[in-house]
Amino acid sequence: MLAAYRASQHDATGYTPNKLLLGRENRMPLDVLMGLPSEESSLFNSPHEYLVNLQEDMLYSYAVARRKLKKSALWRKKYYDVRVKEKQFEVDDWVYYYYPCRYRSKSPKWQKAYTGPFLVVRTIPPSNCVLQKSHKSKEFVVHMDKLKKCHGPTPVSWLTSIQQN
Repeated sequence: MLAAYRASQHDATGYTPNKLLLGRENRMPLDVLMGLPSEESSLFNSPHEYLVNLQEDMLYSYAVARRKLKKSALWRKKYYDVRVKEKQFEVDDWVYYYYPCRYRSKSPKWQKAYTGPFLVVRTIPPSNCVLQKSHKSKEFVVHMDKLKKCHGPTPVSWLTSIQQN
């Protein structure tokens, strides 16, 4: 199965993994019975000539594969970005943090996935925030994809600690 995978041409690169890794296609049992194709059966006059030809062929293959991979990545990004909703949080926003706790003998469907609320202390561009649970708690950094805005009231612990200071 792996030999078949490695011998199949990939859409993203335009080459087989065998060609990119070894500089040639692997010989299959059918090649032994039927003989090699005419372009592969040519002999080289010296090992040095073979090596130079192999290096040139691999450099060309890598350049084409890189160009095709870049084009493929841009295409995938274009269609991925259509569905992405960018999240922006400001300092002093209240957010919930995605932190699923899994308990035994309890269905994940009924467990809390978000904890909080937390206060956004500062943002670290382009996609991280520093959160804090209370004035005395330690700050920690999270990715904005793990946050959702809290539309509820401000926690009482923050109000009392602000009034005491």
